[in-house]
Amino acid sequence: MTQPSSDPPEPDAQPDASPAEEAPPPAERRPEGRPGRIPLRRRAAWAWVRLLRPIAALAAAAVVVGFAFILEEGAPVWHEVLRVGLSMFAVIAGASAMNDYMDRRHDRDAHIWRPLAADLIAPRSALVLAAICAIAALAMSASLGWRAFLPMLGGLICVGLYNVQLRRTPFSWLPLAIAFALVPPWVAEAVGRFDGYLWWSLPVGVVGGLAAHMAMKLPDYERDDVPGFRSLMHWMTIDYAVPMTWGFMGVFIVLAVASANFERLRIEWVAPAAAVAVVFTLAMMVASFFGVSERKLVWQRWLFSLAIVGLAIGWLGSIVP
Repeated sequence: MTQPSSDPPEPDAQPDASPAEEAPPPAERRPEGRPGRIPLRRRAAWAWVRLLRPIAALAAAAVVVGFAFILEEGAPVWHEVLRVGLSMFAVIAGASAMNDYMDRRHDRDAHIWRPLAADLIAPRSALVLAAICAIAALAMSASLGWRAFLPMLGGLICVGLYNVQLRRTPFSWLPLAIAFALVPPWVAEAVGRFDGYLWWSLPVGVVGGLAAHMAMKLPDYERDDVPGFRSLMHWMTIDYAVPMTWGFMGVFIVLAVASANFERLRIEWVAPAAAVAVVFTLAMMVASFFGVSERKLVWQRWLFSLAIVGLAIGWLGSIVP
């Protein structure tokens, strides 16, 4: 009969590991002390880029450069055009930095992805950047003459009033409307082409700026609906703010076409731009008939912004001799 072995088990013998306890494959291992990859949105350099709103700043710079080409009949002085474009870029970048500085506490609840709300940039640094941009814009405008300096100064005062005093009141639309109206005279003075017909930019620009303000701010209606925040849209309520935006767009289109007709109407400039603005406005009216949503308001922001810029260019091209 075979006797059972009396040898003790080997001390190193261990039961087989279960599949759930197996070590992860080499590709999933991370050496100790090696940091993971930082997402782009969390990088400090990218935060500075986002703070400046480069797409909006470049778009605004392109628009004023286009104005200069129209006023100079396609042959502007290159260094004047360069200073005009850089000045507008500095204005938008500085306004964006100041806007984020003033909203840094509110953004922790509503816009946490913004650089100051995410603690990627110190608030004082953003404020210093805004001041540098404002000084740069004023200096470049002053180099184009005191007549160009004054509209730029007026526009920067509007930016400051909006951010510091008026943004939470029913008069939140007023600074952008005035600043929008000052842009064509500023460009004209910068390139030495101001004429009496540009006074039409005051009524046309004020209504266009009002429509632009409504279109840009409506998607943030719910996030900004907090105690102490009573902008024009919150004063109207969303039920009236949306159709009023369409109405302001309609008035802007009518004023642009009518003023061009009173001056030197060149139909090839204003007609296509007005037609696009009408189509975009009607499209948003039809889309919103079945209900208003944040996504639709975002689409409206982009479509109306394009329509307003296009009609401003078409209007200026139609009245320039």
